[in-house]
Amino acid sequence: MKTRDRRFHEPAPESMGESGAFSFRLLVSPVTGRVRHLPPATFRVGHEWVSAGQAVAIVEHGSEEVEVRSPIEARVGRMLVTDGEPVVQGQPLVWLEQDPGPSRVRPVPGPGR
Repeated sequence: MKTRDRRFHEPAPESMGESGAFSFRLLVSPVTGRVRHLPPATFRVGHEWVSAGQAVAIVEHGSEEVEVRSPIEARVGRMLVTDGEPVVQGQPLVWLEQDPGPSRVRPVPGPGR
């Protein structure tokens, strides 16, 4: 049985997420290959959460494996591709929902303000 040499590479900056206008982020595939999901490290109130820098998926690209890491702490809104599915570079893989928290909530000015 022949085994393939698997090397891990640092996540590419383009996989670190595209920020949306509504406090969400899309993690995209840094290379063309086959995606493998990684299990979440944390569950809160029944939802999967990832921390900043945590690998959420691996894209197998030939004999290499490229990690896709979350740039922020966030709730996993949805995995956009199934485990083992072929993906192309730039394809969205994971939908992350940012927790607005008290520091990100801005008061809405009322009349006369």
